[in-house]
Amino acid sequence: MKLSVKEFDAMQMGWRKWYIEKIELKTFKRFGLIIKDRDILEIGCGNGYAASLITAEQPKSYTGLDIMPEQLAIARDRGLQNATFVEGSADDLKRFPDGSFDAVLDFCILHHVEGWRTFFDEAHRVLKDGGSIYIADLSKRCIHIVDALLHWGHAEEALFTLKEFEAEANKRGFKTVRRANDLGLEGYFRFQKEEQGK
Repeated sequence: MKLSVKEFDAMQMGWRKWYIEKIELKTFKRFGLIIKDRDILEIGCGNGYAASLITAEQPKSYTGLDIMPEQLAIARDRGLQNATFVEGSADDLKRFPDGSFDAVLDFCILHHVEGWRTFFDEAHRVLKDGGSIYIADLSKRCIHIVDALLHWGHAEEALFTLKEFEAEANKRGFKTVRRANDLGLEGYFRFQKEEQGK
């Protein structure tokens, strides 16, 4: 996964912060996300903006994962209580023990991860029984529109339709608890880890 300078700049804009707080995080909560006293993993945490919202609600622990050291440095400089920031990719969570987290959050990062299918295997392992993934992410159709307009050139291997995305999660041990989408462009999901043998 590699972000262009234009994509990186877009992630820092005020509209993106507003969207995380007012749309994506609120949707996660509507879908059942509880933060207080829970162990939370955010993939693609960037500069820690979402982390600042999450840690304000007193999770038991918050871990932010990102592949960009410069973004992690900004996140760490926020001095958030009970927050840890580590370098790594969403499709490789081996640094975390089995059953470490109550929830894994994705604020529009998986469409950058060519190994997004592997992410589901990794998330299944690191989630506690009954844990969930909360996802807000962009469909292939949305990214094609963005690339046509802004010439960002996302890697085609990382893109997915929302139907394909959900089917992959279900195939890899998750049941769909809630779903919604904005005109088929951005999808919102809560996938719950299915217990073994069920």
